[in-house]
Amino acid sequence: MNHDKSSRRVAFCSGVVVFGLAAAAAVAQAPRPPIKVGAMIPLTGGGATVGESGQIAVQLAVRNINAAGGIAGRQIQLVIGDYQTEATVGVSEAKRLVFQEKIDLLIGPTYSQVTLAVLPILNEAKIPSANVSGSEKLTPEVGPYAFSMLSNAEAQSKVMVDYAMKGLKVQSAAILSDSGAQAKTAVEALKAELAARNIKLAGVQEYQYRQTDMTPQLLALRRGNPDAILLFTSNGEDTGNMIKSANELGWGVKVVGSFGATFSGPALKIAGKDAYKNVVAVNYRGFSYCPSETTPKTFQDFVASVKAFKPEAFDRQPLAYLSLWYDAVYVLKAAVEGTGGKTDGPSVAAWLEANSKSFRGINSGLSASKATHFLVGQDALTVVYPDRQREGGLLERVGC
Repeated sequence: MNHDKSSRRVAFCSGVVVFGLAAAAAVAQAPRPPIKVGAMIPLTGGGATVGESGQIAVQLAVRNINAAGGIAGRQIQLVIGDYQTEATVGVSEAKRLVFQEKIDLLIGPTYSQVTLAVLPILNEAKIPSANVSGSEKLTPEVGPYAFSMLSNAEAQSKVMVDYAMKGLKVQSAAILSDSGAQAKTAVEALKAELAARNIKLAGVQEYQYRQTDMTPQLLALRRGNPDAILLFTSNGEDTGNMIKSANELGWGVKVVGSFGATFSGPALKIAGKDAYKNVVAVNYRGFSYCPSETTPKTFQDFVASVKAFKPEAFDRQPLAYLSLWYDAVYVLKAAVEGTGGKTDGPSVAAWLEANSKSFRGINSGLSASKATHFLVGQDALTVVYPDRQREGGLLERVGC
């Protein structure tokens, strides 16, 4: 046997082995592709104030998750879509995120009418999503891979009417709401709750989102002489405009508000320091306190992280609401990791339906199931004084 040929053959084989090992090592060391997370946020239009909170929360959550290793070992690539508080724009942005950006997961939208408009696109692509919408129309059948961090209209309505009956001892109540999809659902739920408790319905009025003068609606409701108004609103500005209009009429009617009425900063700016003297509202129990209680460390840490992340915007943030967007990212993270890294809609949805109760975030005690994809139920809610705040936005519970 030729010694030179044998040596060359050994050297060649050795080189192949070394090359193969090096290639395998390179593949093993190559970074895994990122998980693309879309965020549908109203950065412009009537919902820009809400959008700012959503953007801060999602960006902060993504930064923290990436710093801790990402989702199932993959970094997050965030892609934001501004839907301008318009359903038609929302549909266009959803198509862009799904078909052009090819996102794996979606956070948002917030307004129910926008969420309902984009769900067919998400369903077709089997994109899992965590939104901040509250319409009862958001059923598992309509959005099989969509979950909401916002307490739904029915749960809020039960708490509102329960307090009106037990806390205010009302015999009659009127309903005032905005024109959004969630509010329309809430009106029907409020009517049903009032009827079930034999409380007279003294009138129903609707205003256009961001309407500044609600005098016509309030004059119509005052003719019914209600003991209280059940106000279903989406933001602090509408709450402030309602209170301001009532004050200008000299009508000191008691008001029981939905979660949107807890955004006291904008309302106080519009209606003045006495804006909330007759107003209580529904809030997440985890974002309430009694004077004798200490602030939970989890909440303190969250407040500090938001303040450090966006100090220039901190004072105007409704942190309870901001926490819903923040936790939405972590909810999807928990589901993807719980499935072993799967990001498809059926896998993520099945995990959340079975395991959402195990989630521990800023908000805990979640309760999604095959029957409902609303992650926050009635038991997680309470009634608060929106203008009695501790640092970070904790609101004092009624009845402490």
